[in-house]
Amino acid sequence: MSSADLATVVIACPHCGTRYQVPFSTLGSDGREVQCAQCGKSWHAQADVPPPPAIEPDRLFPEDEAALDLAFETEEKAVAPATFPHPASIPLDADHERTLAEIRAAIAPKVKKPPANAVDPAAIKKAAASFDRRQRRVVGKLPFARVRRTARLGALVLLVSMLVLGFSLRTDLVRWFPSLAGLYAAIGLPVNVVGLEFQDSKTINTLREGKMVMQISARIRSVASRPVRVPPILVSLLNEQGGAVYEWTVTPSVAEMDPGEVMDFATEVNSPPNGAVSVRLSFTTKAS
Repeated sequence: MSSADLATVVIACPHCGTRYQVPFSTLGSDGREVQCAQCGKSWHAQADVPPPPAIEPDRLFPEDEAALDLAFETEEKAVAPATFPHPASIPLDADHERTLAEIRAAIAPKVKKPPANAVDPAAIKKAAASFDRRQRRVVGKLPFARVRRTARLGALVLLVSMLVLGFSLRTDLVRWFPSLAGLYAAIGLPVNVVGLEFQDSKTINTLREGKMVMQISARIRSVASRPVRVPPILVSLLNEQGGAVYEWTVTPSVAEMDPGEVMDFATEVNSPPNGAVSVRLSFTTKAS
């Protein structure tokens, strides 16, 4: 073993200034990457002084080789090991300890504190809702608010009353204002202003003395709540397009009908015109 392998050098951490004494052979002439046991950071360490020149083996006597080896081993044991000592074994002065404390405090994770003037959004929302409720209560107690509520209630009552009257008195309303008949029919409430309706209408074509005779019959029922006059009946023969091809008027045998009364009606026409495919019965005037 040469004296170059046993020579020691001093290296210093460039980050925290901690110094270490290590064998030159650990670093070598080119240096090596080492890690500081104090701050934990790494750097490329090189020897501060060159190692002593190596002793050429041919200058040693063989009989002294064993004694030299023993001396070298003893010296090597006295030198600090290549592993860096623990920081606790290295005495630190007060300034050094304060510097390390500041470094640890600087790199420690910081607890993020909310700003002093920060407000919880949920608290803001709750406060706004409470303010709105108080404002509505205050406004609701004002005289104008009471008048407005009364007006809205009155308008609602008036609207409901008009709807009820318009439904129950629709027959009289259409009798007084015939233009309303189309409105009621459009909403599915057709109005019978005559108070009479046709039921079970029938049409029969027969031959009589070699001529075609069309016989038309029906029943007339009173659906009014009071006695009504029976107006003349208009009989219309219709073609396929719904147009009237022939019409005539029949005066019923009864002039007036009581509520719920039923009357039979019949008429006929000789030689009906060609193209007549259906019959329509209607009243010519309103019942009084």
